Amino acid sequence: MDGRESSLSFDNMQDRPIKGDSDWRAYSIVLDVPEQATGIAYGVLLAGAGSVWMDGASFEVVDQTVPTTGTGRGTRPTAVPTNLDFEP
Repeated sequence: MDGRESSLSFDNMQDRPIKGDSDWRAYSIVLDVPEQATGIAYGVLLAGAGSVWMDGASFEVVDQTVPTTGTGRGTRPTAVPTNLDFEP
């Protein structure tokens, strides 16, 4: 969840990556949404060759018995991009 200046809650599933070929299945991310959140960003990241399909994304309210999956507050990169001309 994003606030005006920073990421307030974050989970990119880095601690539980989806690997290899598999049948269609559902994956969940559970995050607390702080009152000051101004937006929700979601998507898919593919590292390497292959295909990713996403369908039926939804948002649901769950009670406090459902544990969150995020690692807490996300951080935005502070490093400056390098080699933007792709020269060796």
